[in-house]
Formats: sequence, structure tokens, C-alpha cells
Amino acid sequence: MSRVGHLCAIGAVVLGTASIATWPRGDARAPSADSSVERGASLFQAKGCASCHTGPDTTALLTGFPSLADAPAWAATRRPGLSADRYLAESMQAPAAFVSPAFTGSVGPTTGMPQLPLTDAEIAALVDYLLAT
Repeated sequence: MSRVGHLCAIGAVVLGTASIATWPRGDARAPSADSSVERGASLFQAKGCASCHTGPDTTALLTGFPSLADAPAWAATRRPGLSADRYLAESMQAPAAFVSPAFTGSVGPTTGMPQLPLTDAEIAALVDYLLAT
């Protein structure tokens, strides 16, 4: 694992004490958009994203990594052919598929973001959080 990967993993452990809101088991109703945004905000902290990326309501601990604070303003235009939500989801699922032009870290661009084990539901919640206005 790269130095950045280790730093993000350490950040995930340190920030892992944040509670992650979960949908109650056995409830057949789907979570509302608001609860998905709230879950995404919790995941952004718990998964260590906030260690490297400034978010809508957080400031990154490290520098050189793209800010995600204003994702609704640029995500739909970052990668031709991908919508904002699809671009953000791809960035989480396959970080090396496209290197953000906002990346200015001193490590190799394909090792800048670790591939985190995220479920589809977690990715959806993180995207909802990043695109919430």
C-alpha cells in the first residue's frame, strides 16, 4: 500500500469512531433522500474520505487531493460522457480509472486514492451526500 493509502487507512481508523447511521432492519420502507445524505455524511468520516478530501462540511487533514466540497458545480463536466453521480460513483469504485486534474499530490496519481471496500448502498449514500445542495 502506498504512503497515501496508509495515511487514508490511518484516517479511517481514527475517524472510524464516528457513528454510521443505518436503516433499521426489517423495515420495508426505503430510506428518504435526507437519510441517505446523512448516512453519506457519516460514511465520509467513517471511511476516511475526510482525511484526504475536503467535503461539503469538512476540511481535509492532508493536502494535494481534490476538494469535493462543490461537487455539484463540476462533477457532471469532469469526465465526458458521465453524469455527476456516475462520475463520483466511478471514482469510488475504480479510483484509477480517471485521475482528477485537481490532484496535486506528490505521489503517483494512480496510487493517490485507495480502493475502499464500499457496498453499492454506501456509494449511493456518499454520492447523495456529495451532490446534496
